[in-house]
Amino acid sequence: MFGERYFTTRERLSEVVRGVRELALETGAELGPLAQEEEFLSELRTPFLFVVCGEINAGKSTFINGLFGEELCATNVLPETKSVQWFRHHKSERDEEVADSWMECSRNVEFLQDFNVVDTPGTDSPQSGRQVITEQFLPEADLAFFIFPVGNPWGAATWNFIADLPEEWKGKLVLVLQKTDESSEEDIEVMIGHMKSLAIHKIGEAPEVFPVSGEQALEAKNKELLNNRLWHESRYPKLESFVSNKVSQSASRRQALQKVREETSRTLRQIEDRMEIRRRTLDSDQGFLRDIENEVDEARERHSQLYGEKFSGLAEAFSDQSEEAARFLAERTTMWRSLLSIFYKDDAPADIEKGLIDAVQESIKVQAGLDSAELISTCRNHWETVIPRVEERLEMPPPDFEKESGGFENTKERLAKRLERAARKAVMGQKIRGSLDLQMEGRKDQLRRFVVFTLVLWSLAGVLGFMQMNLWGCLLLLAGFVFFGFGLAYSHRSSRELVTWFRERCSSCSRSFAEDLSADYQEGVRGFFVEYALMFEGIRRHVAELKMKLKPQLELWNNYFLELNAIDHEI
Repeated sequence: MFGERYFTTRERLSEVVRGVRELALETGAELGPLAQEEEFLSELRTPFLFVVCGEINAGKSTFINGLFGEELCATNVLPETKSVQWFRHHKSERDEEVADSWMECSRNVEFLQDFNVVDTPGTDSPQSGRQVITEQFLPEADLAFFIFPVGNPWGAATWNFIADLPEEWKGKLVLVLQKTDESSEEDIEVMIGHMKSLAIHKIGEAPEVFPVSGEQALEAKNKELLNNRLWHESRYPKLESFVSNKVSQSASRRQALQKVREETSRTLRQIEDRMEIRRRTLDSDQGFLRDIENEVDEARERHSQLYGEKFSGLAEAFSDQSEEAARFLAERTTMWRSLLSIFYKDDAPADIEKGLIDAVQESIKVQAGLDSAELISTCRNHWETVIPRVEERLEMPPPDFEKESGGFENTKERLAKRLERAARKAVMGQKIRGSLDLQMEGRKDQLRRFVVFTLVLWSLAGVLGFMQMNLWGCLLLLAGFVFFGFGLAYSHRSSRELVTWFRERCSSCSRSFAEDLSADYQEGVRGFFVEYALMFEGIRRHVAELKMKLKPQLELWNNYFLELNAIDHEI
């Protein structure tokens, strides 16, 4: 339907009016004109009035039906409209004769809630109702459509009617060339040019002429899905766009919108004054709650800063578990296990890292349990100080700590899991496994060289013995044993060096490990106090209910204020 922009703005403003009225009742502000909502909005609800004029069988009724997509007016080859028919909305349908040449037709059709239509007899008929049209309807009309049939666009009766219109009414004038489906495109263009020339002669200006086919438009709109081809052939889209602009830009309607907006803004300012008074009465109670909440915040900050004291403990836990890992490494790098590892993949680095992660996680879990108990005790002790103050100041009993907090079971579990995940991530972040892999691969390569060279010497000794070169064979055999001894000595020495390197590496990582846990630890502590702060929600709700829920009212006021400003820009 056309005029969507105007109707959207109207509905938005009506919603704001209803909201502001309710807010005024809640806050005790003066309602002013908003006291009678229906009467206050009645001017916005006044339907647009369209008057349709033209000669007999010009297609006026068909034009109206096509415009609204509803068979509102009866159509026939013979004149059907014998009096001025004012179509209005009403749930019960009836036709009531207001005067000899004037019928009020009530129809339960949705678009008539916003648009009233006046269908008229032919301007060339004896019952033209010209006096009723000019005295009753045209002064109030938003648009006056003058319909010309494509077969006779120069009908004198209609053009004389137009020429006699007062100057101030000509801005409402819309010329329509009907039944274009009965003529060719070339003929239509010629007729439009003729009508514009005739309009200049009659009224001194050439308004835009809209060629349309009401029958095609009605048929297109009556399809279950709009028939786009037929709809565009009817030429109604351009006409509806023109009507939409006229509806949305109507000066009188915009003035009505502005008047309602200004009165609503005035009431909104009074509501603001009332809420300011109420806000001042709330300051002392709100300040009291803020002081208690500040105490919780200070406790949270204090416990978060205690991480410095926990820091060394977490670093020590890492160091202790890394010492166990070092002993495991020493076992996996003994002389014979090292020689055997040459011939298969050694998963020692992965096993060491996994063992270190598991051990550190277990240690951190124990630490998290101790810290959780300490934090719960802190919150409980503070709650004991809150109870008498709340009972005295707000005259309400605070909830039971154990029942309300639930023992912080979920928070304890979240802290433990958070620190376990963080510990795993922190251990892996030290990249110990990668470094150890490189060290062990280097050692394995060196051992592999000793073994290979020993086996080569022994193989050559066997070949020389087979060739009866016993002396040289014995020398090479002896050299192989000597070289193998060097390999065993290297294995023993490199194992000690690798374990020493591992200890130093873990020792240097203990601080960064603890630092990596810092953010998660402090966030876990914060979680306890966030959970504890939620216990004050019931007290806050109690204060809000006693003080008529000022905060939601302030939010509503702000929303209405912004909405009215946005509507003002649209108007």
